[in-house]
Amino acid sequence: MRATKDTVVTIEYAARLEGGHMIDSTESCGPVSYLHGNEQIFPALEEAVEGLAPGEERTITLSPTAAYGEHREELVRRFQRTQLPADLPLVAGARYSVRGSAGEQLIFRLVAADGDQVVVDFNSPAAGLGIEIRARVVAVRAATPEELRRGTLR
Repeated sequence: MRATKDTVVTIEYAARLEGGHMIDSTESCGPVSYLHGNEQIFPALEEAVEGLAPGEERTITLSPTAAYGEHREELVRRFQRTQLPADLPLVAGARYSVRGSAGEQLIFRLVAADGDQVVVDFNSPAAGLGIEIRARVVAVRAATPEELRRGTLR
């Protein structure tokens, strides 16, 4: 049996950014099972195993645009230091999560602290990088009528 819509597929996978940094993997948790074709896992991972039988594997590469997006210069901004919490220690290269004036969560990387001003980057750390996904099918079985009715394994 092959991984097709409405089959229960068990996989092992590893996703790495360009440069080799692991961003997700089943290495520590073991294989995962899902109802194929029902938007339960990352679409590119599901695409990677489409049509594979147990024991088969495939590696796909996503462009930066298809992954976390291109690095956008307009998301690098200059602010007054006073717009950040006064007790926030500033370390260039560090990532921060602070609450904005309306209570929203702001996540950024500090590019530089320049006197009374700071330069921050709101891009994802993975922006501009592609992803390589290696997936191996461990098992495939027909979904039960109950799994199909619910659209999920649980």
